[in-house]
Amino acid sequence: MKYILFIILFLIKPILAQEVSYLARSPRALLMGDAFTAIADDEYTLFYNPAALGRNKGVSLTVLDPSFGLTDALSELDRFNNLPSTAPGIANRLMDFPIHTQVGVFPTMKMGPIGFTLFANNSTNFLLRNATNPMLDINYRYDRGFVVGYGYNIIGNGAFTTKASRKGSKSEVSAGRRLSLGASIKHMNRQGINNKFDLFGTTILSSINSGAGNISSIKDSLGYSAGSAWGYDLGAEYSQSSGHSTFTAGLAILDLASTRFTKTSGTAEVPKQDMIINSGMAFKQDFGLLDYTLSADLSPLNGMVGWERKFHIGAELSLPLITLNAGLSEGYVSYGGSIKLWPFKLTAGFYGKEVGSTYREQEAKRIILYLSLFDFSIDL
Repeated sequence: MKYILFIILFLIKPILAQEVSYLARSPRALLMGDAFTAIADDEYTLFYNPAALGRNKGVSLTVLDPSFGLTDALSELDRFNNLPSTAPGIANRLMDFPIHTQVGVFPTMKMGPIGFTLFANNSTNFLLRNATNPMLDINYRYDRGFVVGYGYNIIGNGAFTTKASRKGSKSEVSAGRRLSLGASIKHMNRQGINNKFDLFGTTILSSINSGAGNISSIKDSLGYSAGSAWGYDLGAEYSQSSGHSTFTAGLAILDLASTRFTKTSGTAEVPKQDMIINSGMAFKQDFGLLDYTLSADLSPLNGMVGWERKFHIGAELSLPLITLNAGLSEGYVSYGGSIKLWPFKLTAGFYGKEVGSTYREQEAKRIILYLSLFDFSIDL
């Protein structure tokens, strides 16, 4: 009994974070409130639940898929009108305004229960807090590497629905249930800065002066570091279908025991990738030309954040060529959609993230744009 208790305590060890930081997020999932653990059927499967590979019965390839994220400043354009010319004046305008940029590519190949993804992702967040004594939070990460995973079906044999044949016959729909377990392994290199600075203190000014134009020296003095690491993920998924309707439940442990990096350069420790435990469920009905999905996640289960921040719900409506998405994450609304007309698929929308410590304390409003070119899939 004591060993079981030890394992439970180990798994629910809390992570300390204001914004929950993942290695990568699916643009489609972000528009569904990030309630994606029990869906995980796009190019980002291995960043959500490797057990979802157990339902894959064909071959798919995503070759070129850049994603871009940035702060949604459209609703606060007044901040940037007639900007002051002094540093304190500019700081006052930008106070409590989260600045976010992200760019990444995630080419992916799936062959039955095996998945492989290469990734390169650059994410930067700036936030100026405390008007009395302005403090600048900097969180910068540049990750490059690969992840490979496998999903094994203990019960059942993959997907329940077979799509229509090329001759135009109706889809074959069968009832059944499936239980899958999955695991993945990844290797990555990370460059990062995760630090706080007094905006008008000596650290930033000294860093610039001591750097004397040398960017590497400036980065080192700000706490820049780089390193490499191996990481591991585990997942489980249960599905039950009764024809056109499918219910799915999933559980995933991402970065088991936390992914810690061996430092190769820099002065500070490389920011680790915390272990995150996610759970979710989804209900889908497919009527051929139209299908819809409802999903809900409780995540992160081990996060030291309020329970209200752990709830994520999402919805998706798929029509020929067009998909519409909406969701609620940490109390903030997300919405957007996709247009798919081969050889491209375009996804765009708006979502919010909590960057404070409590529920609905401070929203970071963001825009996501994703373009996939020349992707294809073959059902076997």
